[in-house]
Amino acid sequence: MELTPTLILNLALLIVPPVALVLVFRQWLARHIRWTVALTALCDVLLFWDELFYYESFGLFAVLILVQLAATGAAAFRIYNKQRKG
Repeated sequence: MELTPTLILNLALLIVPPVALVLVFRQWLARHIRWTVALTALCDVLLFWDELFYYESFGLFAVLILVQLAATGAAAFRIYNKQRKG
């Protein structure tokens, strides 16, 4: 499999928004960090609208987005629980 510019761009778009959202919410909006999962899902749907509804790539993007949401949710709830205890 060759790394094309489109593949690299899609990979960056899958990684950068959730990391940025978690960091921004952790720094300035820590009480509302649980919203990062919903905002990440919204960003994914907006960024990958074409890929989500193209029949050949639907399964791949659905799995990638679910894994991304699980990781974002785990990070957000870990930060939320730490701040709630401390």
